[in-house]
Amino acid sequence: MSESPDASKEDGHAATAANEEDKASTPPTAATATAKEKTGKGKDKDKEGKDKAAKGERQTGSQRQSHSGGVTSPLGMGQQPKPTMRYMPTYRLEPKNPLNKEQVEIIMKAVMNKHYNDEYTFHPKHSLHMAAQISEEIKNRIKLMNYDRYRYIVLVTVGESLMQGLYSMVNFLWDAEKDGFVTYKVEQPTYYAICTTFYIYYD
Repeated sequence: MSESPDASKEDGHAATAANEEDKASTPPTAATATAKEKTGKGKDKDKEGKDKAAKGERQTGSQRQSHSGGVTSPLGMGQQPKPTMRYMPTYRLEPKNPLNKEQVEIIMKAVMNKHYNDEYTFHPKHSLHMAAQISEEIKNRIKLMNYDRYRYIVLVTVGESLMQGLYSMVNFLWDAEKDGFVTYKVEQPTYYAICTTFYIYYD
């Protein structure tokens, strides 16, 4: 028996519909699954690359901070405090090179006689600056003798002789055995100059 064309068309439509249903119901193929896995791995690699770049920037920043100043550790852990020098007590009370009073007086005489001689004339302004320079020179020359553990105070007083009197007094509190002073005076008809050097022992 011959089938009608309408029936064949219906069968064709049913076949195509069944094919579409089969395609929809079938799970994704292996190719599509592997493609998705590759895309997922690619995203993971991108995240790992970004994390590494961020870590590299942090390391370079810490290295810059460690090289900015101070003492850096070999592992780049940052700045470390500088070591402080510590000295052990010597328990020594006497100087190794004690002060020679006669030598200090010789230095004072040499410097005072060199500047305050017959050619010197007193001037209120210039004499002040000259007295400061002479006291500094005397102190430096005494320091060159390398007396151990001593501090010095040098006073130079200059005045014009006008038939006047001069009184000077100094009070102090020190060790009478180790501390002391030396005085030298230059006196001329027109002026006078007095130099006093105090030496104080420092433990």
